[in-house]
Amino acid sequence: MRVAVVGQGYVGVAGAVALARQGHHVTGIERDATRLESLTAGRAPVSEPGLQEELSLALGTGRLRFAPDLAHTHLREPFDLVLITVGSPPTADGSADLSQVGVALGEAAALLPAPYVVLKSTVPPGTSDGFLVAYPQLRDRYAYTPEFLNQGSALDDWSAPSRVVVGLWSQAVVLPALQELYGPLACPWVVMTPASAEMVKYASNTFLAMKISFANEFARLCTAPELNIDHVMQGVGLDPRIGHAFLQPGLGFGDSCLPKDTAALTHWAVARGLPTPLLDAAVAVNRAQPGLVRETLRAELGDDLARCEVAVLGARYEPWSDDMRAAPSRVVVPHLLEDAAGVRVWDPAMDAEHLGRLFPGARPCPDLRTAVEGARAAVVLTEWPETIEADWSELGARMAPPAVVVDGKNCLLPERLSGLPFTYRSVGNRMHPRAGAPGEAPTGTGGVDVLLGEPNDPTRDDRARPAGDPTG
Repeated sequence: MRVAVVGQGYVGVAGAVALARQGHHVTGIERDATRLESLTAGRAPVSEPGLQEELSLALGTGRLRFAPDLAHTHLREPFDLVLITVGSPPTADGSADLSQVGVALGEAAALLPAPYVVLKSTVPPGTSDGFLVAYPQLRDRYAYTPEFLNQGSALDDWSAPSRVVVGLWSQAVVLPALQELYGPLACPWVVMTPASAEMVKYASNTFLAMKISFANEFARLCTAPELNIDHVMQGVGLDPRIGHAFLQPGLGFGDSCLPKDTAALTHWAVARGLPTPLLDAAVAVNRAQPGLVRETLRAELGDDLARCEVAVLGARYEPWSDDMRAAPSRVVVPHLLEDAAGVRVWDPAMDAEHLGRLFPGARPCPDLRTAVEGARAAVVLTEWPETIEADWSELGARMAPPAVVVDGKNCLLPERLSGLPFTYRSVGNRMHPRAGAPGEAPTGTGGVDVLLGEPNDPTRDDRARPAGDPTG
């Protein structure tokens, strides 16, 4: 098929590359001149494993190209299908800004000869019905198919999704075109109205948000020495009805999608007088979670905090994503700048200029050792391998005693930190009880498999793998 992918953000560029890899002839439509120039030169505009290499390969085959204008490109070589992946960012009141979606749909609806039009942007339930009133000619060639790409595995998720959700008005006409677009997939296809498909996206992301907040609330309950949050979540996640995905305690959901989509759904429900107590509770837990760093340091250092240097290790929410819009560091670092004598920030994916723009007043550092040298506290905000695999006995010795390490991602291995010259604090207690203490994990298992601690293996991050992980 000849396919246009309108909007070359995270979802759009991943989709364009994946579709070209499938054998389609794809044109990525991008209005931003700087991004268009970068894409045409073969430079991926977003951070995603494998994307840069696959982009270069797709361009080399001739099956992928980029253009600034949909209508003029269609006139030269008409498209069979137009895929719309433009953004729907939050407005000041939390509602979804549909202006980009409206422009793209209007342009696609006016094309002749008429292509199929598929919307993948996240939009509130009823959006497609509203656009149908404005563009009735779309009824027999329109579908809404939400994306469920995982940050960190987007290309593979496009080729091997957990499910394909399709909302349409004319199944007999449009569904065969979608089956040709996606190719043979070993996953369920769920066909419904566009409004129901729009709600599926919000329902999926809301459930993931609630699961994260559930884990974080239980982490606040598991602070006593006889309780271990790793073991509790391991036991909970082994229930096949629940699963381990999204049960990793931390500082809240910090990608750009869950905050945006929970806010948009709340706004949608309020406008219709519909209560959302579960959603409201999940959002409230998440909103408070980044403040846990401030609470912990104030409890550990007291008045000394105002005279201390604090090192922040990692600014990104996740190592594989450069989306910083809702990263917890955007809240944590300003808190520390208010409370501490000085704040250093290290992130291996950001240079000093970038860090300086993000966190005015903080001191960018070139490496871990420089960041922690003489600091009373170190705060881990990103699960960088350099941080997880560091020699923490050496780093602890460089810190000013009595030092504190706050693990905001629960990514460090507690068994490697026992006995080192600092106090370790995580989101919930993760340290094994001392020998002979009440609640100590048994040493004799009588042949029973013991799985303690596995969910926090730094080589395995369940948050990045389950179907439905939000990307936009």
